[in-house]
Amino acid sequence: MAKKAYRIRNWSKYNKALVQRGNITFWMNAKTVKNWYNTERKHSARGRPQVYSEVAIECCLMMKALFQLPLRATEGVIESLFEWMGVKIKTPCYTQICRRQKTLSLKLAHHVRGAIHVVIDGTGLKVFGEGEWKVRQHGYIKHRMWRKLHIGIDVKSQEIVMMELTDNKVGENKKLKGLLEQYQDGYTTIGGDKGYDSFDCHEQVGNYGAVSAINIQADAKERKKRTDEKPLVRDEIVRRIAEVGKDQWKKEVSYHSRSLVETAMFRYKTILGNKMHARNIENQKVEAMIGCNLLNAFVRLGMPESYALS
Repeated sequence: MAKKAYRIRNWSKYNKALVQRGNITFWMNAKTVKNWYNTERKHSARGRPQVYSEVAIECCLMMKALFQLPLRATEGVIESLFEWMGVKIKTPCYTQICRRQKTLSLKLAHHVRGAIHVVIDGTGLKVFGEGEWKVRQHGYIKHRMWRKLHIGIDVKSQEIVMMELTDNKVGENKKLKGLLEQYQDGYTTIGGDKGYDSFDCHEQVGNYGAVSAINIQADAKERKKRTDEKPLVRDEIVRRIAEVGKDQWKKEVSYHSRSLVETAMFRYKTILGNKMHARNIENQKVEAMIGCNLLNAFVRLGMPESYALS
């Protein structure tokens, strides 16, 4: 079967959004400059009070992630921007940016409200190791280390509404509960691949009163026989698939919307890279949060509206 061809309906608007992604004034605006310094100078703990606000550190880290800069180059870029703008503001030293990144308090910025259809998945981000070409030619030599980024996408807006960075040994099904707790307005449908196929995960979906669009294993069996008691969510899926087939069940629960979370992961790795630049887990969590906030800002600027060619 030939792959369908698609065409973008709103190319003019989407093209402007792509250009706007690189607009420096979009990321470094007057509000950011106004709140550059820390005005709360009261400091009861030991040490010198912080000079720069969290807004300033977040702005520096966003510029670093957006243009894939090292820390020293980030300091130089910010300093040159202030010179170009004619603003007499000091720039944080690259060591300050790195040190403050560890304790930076950030929230996932999205504009999603109300009950949503969310799709969840995880992907690996490399911390260190050989490049792909070297591995293909000569195999592995050094130890390779990865982190796992878990994200959830609102199907309608395609914004990231939940995220968490963990060790690569943590399975997807172990993080579902913590991810779902990050969004407070409720769910209509919760989707995921077979990595989330456990009775516990399906029951967590049922606790929210949502439809479970989590795929099940091919040899899935019922745990409880039919009784007057409330049936298990996974058992209901097994029975429905036995009645109508898996293809029809996928259509009924909109399972194929799960491709949107894979597209978001591809977008993350294409724009921001497939590896972490920080070296400790605290900094890496902030780095991943910055990346997700950047992608949400891109989505709000404009997304393509495509349609299949007949």
